[in-house]
Amino acid sequence: MKRTAIITTSLLAGMLTFGVATQSSAMVSNGTFELQNGSTPSRMIPGVDHYRFDVDNPSNLRVASQQWSPEGVTGRMTAELRDGNGNVVARSHARGSDFILDQRLSPGRYTLEVQGGVVSQRTTQQYFLTTELR
Repeated sequence: MKRTAIITTSLLAGMLTFGVATQSSAMVSNGTFELQNGSTPSRMIPGVDHYRFDVDNPSNLRVASQQWSPEGVTGRMTAELRDGNGNVVARSHARGSDFILDQRLSPGRYTLEVQGGVVSQRTTQQYFLTTELR
C-alpha cells in the first residue's frame, strides 16, 4: 500500500512537471521590433509587443491590426502610442476585435505597445499590423 502511494505520488509529480514545462514552452515571447510603413510579419497572440520608430518631420500615423486564426476565433487587440519619455500620446480605437490608431505626430522617437488577448488557449492566433506614416 505504501509503495503504491509513493509510485502514485511520483507519477502525479511527473505529470504536473510535464504540464508546466509544456505550458511554458507554448508561451509566446514578447519582443521589440522596428515599425515601418507597410505590413509587419505576423506575430503570435497573446502577449505584448513593442514597435519603435522615429519621426523626422510632423507626420500622420495610421496603424491597423488584423487577426488571423485557423479556428476562426479571435480575441481583442489594443494599442498605446508612447513618446520618447514614456508618456501615452494616443490609444487605439476598437474596430471589431481589431484596432485602428490615427494620430498626428511631432518629430521624435515613439513606441507602439500592442497587446492581444485570446478567447481560448486552444487556438493559434496571430496578428499583423498595417502602417502608414506620411
